[in-house]
Amino acid sequence: MSQYFLTKNQQPITNNKKQITSALLLASAIAWSPAALAQNVDVKFHGNVPIQTTFSNVVPGIAETTTASTSGKSSHIIESVSSTTVSVDSNTTGTMTISPPRLLSGPTPDPDGTRHVTFLSFGTQNVIADSAEVTVSLPPGITDLEIDMRVERPTPFIAGTYNYGVTITLTP
Repeated sequence: MSQYFLTKNQQPITNNKKQITSALLLASAIAWSPAALAQNVDVKFHGNVPIQTTFSNVVPGIAETTTASTSGKSSHIIESVSSTTVSVDSNTTGTMTISPPRLLSGPTPDPDGTRHVTFLSFGTQNVIADSAEVTVSLPPGITDLEIDMRVERPTPFIAGTYNYGVTITLTP
């Protein structure tokens, strides 16, 4: 009977049981609730790699006159005795155009009937440009070019210094 007669500061035991049960249920609900669903997202970046091509390690060649067997002692021919070498570094496949040699300077111009020939080698390719430009495909990466030239005149060269140039153009 004493449980029905409580003093001021006392609460019925049934209320304490209710509070304990509620706390346990709440803790249980929190402990057993499913974890938040994991989510992910791909964050994308955009970049542009520009086409780059460089010519480097250009080593000029040397050309000298030679005598054709049919011309006696006259020098009708100037040709490479050492090749010009050029390294090409490109990050894409390109089209390379090679010109025949052209006279840059010299004591006399090339007369009509002069034959101009450029010889180009790289990898397993051997290309000859005579009378017109020649176009070849160049792979990406570093390619070492070897260039030789030959100029054959119908008349002998006169004494002096002759400078010839070959133009190489690479387009992506």
